Amino acid sequence: MFAAAHAQAQRTTEKELVYDILTYLQTGDDSAYASLFPTYKLIAEVAFAFQPKDSFQQERIYRIRNNMRHIKKFDPEMNPKIIDMMNFVRQKGADSGVHWGDILIAKFELDKQRLPYELIGFELIAPIRLQGYIFIRDMLTRKRYGIAIRDIFLINDKWYGGTILNILEASSAIEYEESLAIESKELERLMRAKELGLLDSILAARDSIRKNKLYPGGASAYDEDEEDKPQTFYKDIIERRLYTGYFDKNIPVELYMRALKGSCPETICSWEAMYKFGDLDDYIMLEVELKPDGTFVLSEEELGVMELKLQGTTFTGTWTSVRDKTEYEAYLKQKEEIKDRKLFKLDKTFEELLWK
Repeated sequence: MFAAAHAQAQRTTEKELVYDILTYLQTGDDSAYASLFPTYKLIAEVAFAFQPKDSFQQERIYRIRNNMRHIKKFDPEMNPKIIDMMNFVRQKGADSGVHWGDILIAKFELDKQRLPYELIGFELIAPIRLQGYIFIRDMLTRKRYGIAIRDIFLINDKWYGGTILNILEASSAIEYEESLAIESKELERLMRAKELGLLDSILAARDSIRKNKLYPGGASAYDEDEEDKPQTFYKDIIERRLYTGYFDKNIPVELYMRALKGSCPETICSWEAMYKFGDLDDYIMLEVELKPDGTFVLSEEELGVMELKLQGTTFTGTWTSVRDKTEYEAYLKQKEEIKDRKLFKLDKTFEELLWK
């Protein structure tokens, strides 16, 4: 589908790439938009052609060569959500009153994007990786909007990528974050109204969301042909907990957990969690299992498994490395007071991880 488009010359500056992202968003040309992204084949070729200069680089390039499945998310042919999100943002903009044919770019702001654990070694393939915002002005209404983007990177001196995440009325990054917080609260209000029977269905809630310019975090693009297919995109989060502590008394750990309501008779039907530790900058998603004896088993396939027992507000237990089976003592204490801004950032990070 996108093979011919990939034959186009890649961009030599990030400015050129940003302007092309906006052009294809305006026109809805998803084939041309797909051409902005590197193919899995290209990234693999660069990865296996890379010649490490020292043992540090050798270890890191070895890691990414053995984790190439994580690279597939950058190729639209292997990750159709890239195109789905572009189409969704275009439709959301139209629903919000954006006149795509009459917009001008006001400015763009890009910052360094942190490297997640599963992409260690990717920095040798793409030494620069950026995320940020494109701010546009609608010439008919004089309104300004912010478009969030991520995964813009430099490979072999050419610029690629530009995953489009959302659009909100804003003229700066601060205004965008404030609008996003309002949007999230409005989505939660609508879904609670649905649970109380004030909205007829999930589809009614979705229509209300569209009319109120809302964006369901992590959802795919909505297509008119899918109106008869109910999509559950809301989770009733009834409790949030942040734990901090250590492995073996010297490796710092931060664990964020969310309790979910569901159709089960208990108050809490399931848990979801993410954590980071040591010198990791980014959180890692965890699978959560609660055993009958009250033990929490939190795991992910590449790093390790935690088995924790909760006593009051304190978790104690072990973390076991997947690689060498080394076991560490774990001690985590729940933070009693968390600022709303901190919780919002944690939830935003969580939803971004789910979308990946």
